[in-house]
Order: sequence, then C-alpha cells, then structure tokens
Amino acid sequence: MKRKVLPPLDNESDDPIVITGLNNRFGTNVIHEDLNLTVKRGEILAIVGGSGSGKTVLLRSILGLQKPTSGDICLFGHKLYEGSEARTRQILAKTGVLFQSGALFSTLSVVENIMAPMMEFTRLSRREAQSIALLKMSLAGLPLRAADLMPSELSGGMIKRAALARALALDAQLLFLDEPTAGLDPIGAAAFDTLIKELARSMDLTVFMITHDLDSLYAICDEIAVLADRHVAEKGPVEQLEKSDHPWIHEYFHGPRGRLSKKEKA
Repeated sequence: MKRKVLPPLDNESDDPIVITGLNNRFGTNVIHEDLNLTVKRGEILAIVGGSGSGKTVLLRSILGLQKPTSGDICLFGHKLYEGSEARTRQILAKTGVLFQSGALFSTLSVVENIMAPMMEFTRLSRREAQSIALLKMSLAGLPLRAADLMPSELSGGMIKRAALARALALDAQLLFLDEPTAGLDPIGAAAFDTLIKELARSMDLTVFMITHDLDSLYAICDEIAVLADRHVAEKGPVEQLEKSDHPWIHEYFHGPRGRLSKKEKA
C-alpha cells in the first residue's frame, strides 16, 4: 500500500493559529458567534470556559473534524477549509494531538502506537520508525521497558505519556492537549505540567490546551483565553484575568477553588 507522504508547506505565517469571525451553530443552538483568536508561535495557551461554552467544538473545528458554519481558521497562514482534503491533511500533519483519554490503539503496543503516524505519512523503514519512536518515548518521560506493553497494561499517567509521544512522532510544531492532567493525581499532574513546559521550550512548540486545572494555568500557561457569551470574552496572562470584572472569570479565579490554588502558589 502506498503511503500518503505529504510535502512541506510553503509561505508559512509566524502565528500558528489565527481564527477570525468563527461561527458554529447546530440548528437554532448557537455555540460560537464571531469568535476571534490568535495564538502566537512558542506560546502555551489554555482555553477555559464553563460547561457548554464550546471548548470541544472549537478544538474539533481547528482539527478539521467539524467544519464551522462560517468564518476562517488559519493554521500556519493557510486556511484550513479551503482546497482539497489532501491539502487539509498536509496542514494538519504539522500538528499533534493528545486526547483526554489518550485514544491509543488497543490492539497495538506502545511503540507501535507511536510508530503509526510515521508508518502512514513517511517513507521511513519500520526499523527507522521504531528507533524514532523509542526516542519520542524518552522525550515523553516513558520508560523504554514499556515499549512492548499494550495500552491495557499501562497506568493512567503512562497512557498520557504514550499519547504525548505519539503526538510528537512527526515533529509537530503545534501541539493540542485536551485536559492533559485529567485523571492524574496531584503529583503526577504537576510532573506532567513540568514536562509540557520543558518540551515546549526545548522544541519550540506552540501549545493549545483545554483544561480545567487551575494549577496548570498558574504553572505553565503564557496566555489564557476564556470562552464565554459565545466568543473569546477575554485573553491574557493569569495576572490580568485575575483582575477581570467579567462575572464568570471573576468567579473562576476568586471562587473557593481559585482562592485555594492562588494561596498554594503564594
């Protein structure tokens, strides 16, 4: 079977994500209305918002899984929903995704899961792909003895790290994380936050993260975008958002959990 090898993109923009005038609606249910968002290169940006604010719909739209009703999504300076499906795949090949559940292939070993993107989109031999997969495991902090384990044999933390290694398999420049610390104990979550920050800095990654974890916001995020009222209500560093008078934002950062997190960081 011929592999779908994709050539590099040309004329790339400095801003990996630029969203303008985005609208998403399902029948009469409006999820996003005139949403605008820019994510700068090398930035760790978190998306927060209440239940039903459209965080998952936004992520799916950016990943090409759900075409928006209207508006533009540009990745690396290229409109995502213009041109052929092959062009869209070419753009998305520069991204990596860590889904909340890990989404590992249950019938493949850890190393085979990490090899999968390389076997589909590159001309690497199986041996070459395996060598790179082992390197990605090390970068993700996963012991090499886990290479031949099946996903069912992994702990929750190991599943996260295996999924992260797979997300980095094609040397992604833009990394998407969906609730990366969900299900982890506080120590494991803190270690995973540190890993993400170190990888982002050392590999010049841009990180787009959906999270409810206040500790993550304080520990590693450069900017936070708040989804409320069907659009990005406010965007800025955590110190700026702490001063916001928007009702939801104020409650989020100054409610009982917000106060506890801030106290722990002091």
